[in-house]
Amino acid sequence: MRRLSGTILGHQRQLSGRGPFLLHPSVRHEQGVMKTALPLIPLLEPIRPQMKQVDGVLHQLLTRAEEPLRSMLGRSLGGGKRLRPALVILIGQVFDVPLEPFHRLAAAVDMLHAATLVHDDLVDESPLRRGRETLHTTWSVGATVLAGDYLLGESTALVAELGHPRVLEIFACILRTMCAGEIEHLLSTKQTPESREEYYRRIEAKTASMFAATTEMAAVLAGAEEPQIAALGCFGREIGMAFQIVDDVLDFIGDEARLGKPAGSDLRQGLVTLPVLYYLEQGKDLTPINAVLSGRQDRREKDVQVAIEAVVASGAIESALTEARAYARRGQEALTLLPDNTPRRMLHELAKYMVERRS
Repeated sequence: MRRLSGTILGHQRQLSGRGPFLLHPSVRHEQGVMKTALPLIPLLEPIRPQMKQVDGVLHQLLTRAEEPLRSMLGRSLGGGKRLRPALVILIGQVFDVPLEPFHRLAAAVDMLHAATLVHDDLVDESPLRRGRETLHTTWSVGATVLAGDYLLGESTALVAELGHPRVLEIFACILRTMCAGEIEHLLSTKQTPESREEYYRRIEAKTASMFAATTEMAAVLAGAEEPQIAALGCFGREIGMAFQIVDDVLDFIGDEARLGKPAGSDLRQGLVTLPVLYYLEQGKDLTPINAVLSGRQDRREKDVQVAIEAVVASGAIESALTEARAYARRGQEALTLLPDNTPRRMLHELAKYMVERRS
């Protein structure tokens, strides 16, 4: 496997006439490519210099693309909380190893996440992402799919260039898991709301699996011991579950301007999330929810607002948040096997942030 990886990398260098995609002082920030300032939550300010290095890798990759692909991909990679690449950097710092490979792995994870968002927005027919028009609203379906595929290709190449077969294997597995989960959900013919077990399986495939793969890849790259690799994989899964549950809660109580999308977006798509499941389990009046899920376009907007108010008033939001906090705590407990240092404490606080965030 190692020989094959080296062969592929050598062939790619021959084709491109350059070595691995490293940040270089001569890289120009082309017009239209990720022009926004590097966004970071306050908790991550101590690693801003490292995150700028990650941005540099992304800039260098995007400058190779032709217009209009370059500008549109720059928009897809701009913004967001940058949580996944930050996890990669922090884990590298936990084990006090050289961070240059972690810049590339973090960039690969960021591009993978961006690719999934491009595809998700198309599948869900979402008009907005982070307050901006989504790619499929301005490009054809075919071009949008290929733009996401381009990001997948670049992210895969970055991981392959690390020359670490186990990291590449984890990366391939997460691609398979996310695609299989989304296909299963899209092709489901069920007419009744999913169970809690089905909900957990769906959000693990959609969100938690990527967090788990991110932390596991970083641990392997850092040369961590097997129990530590397993612990960080657990940490990623638990905070990923918490993250998605809070995302689903914010669909009911979040500020539309901060979320960058309309409230009740999941309900409009007929998606039953944890707050709705808690509401249904209470045996309350099902009329508001059923009216939305029935899909009658002439009533949908009014019914969405009524359904949101019913779920919020029922106590289902707090029940869902309690569950998210439990996931976050389990993630924090998994960190006890790691060296006790500042980066580990930042990971601990990041788990807390997953639940306390409001956008």
